[in-house]
Amino acid sequence: MISLVNLLILFFILLIVYQIFLACFDNIVEGLENNQYQPYDTNNPQNAMILAQQNAGNIGVLKQQIDGVMGLNKQVQDLSGNVSTLQTQVNGIVGAQSQYVSDMKPAKISGAVPATPATN
Repeated sequence: MISLVNLLILFFILLIVYQIFLACFDNIVEGLENNQYQPYDTNNPQNAMILAQQNAGNIGVLKQQIDGVMGLNKQVQDLSGNVSTLQTQVNGIVGAQSQYVSDMKPAKISGAVPATPATN
């Protein structure tokens, strides 16, 4: 019967092989999945209208990408506010704990006999 340790070893080996596979064969660059951008051909001076149309198309693509980023603005602002509130709460907890520690006094033990070293 396969033990749990052997299953875990097999699982992690498969994860490592999968990551190596993705690194070698998956050439997607993050943020560049949309291939609508067209490079400019500036070698021909008589294609001014084509360049203008390409420019308009490229501006449209850039506008879509900016609109996508601007949609995240509200979410980033909300997260920033949450982090600020969380930091204030953590500072309050740390202050309360340090106040509690500074108010503590060592316990007085009466009737205790000092320990003597054991002899063998």
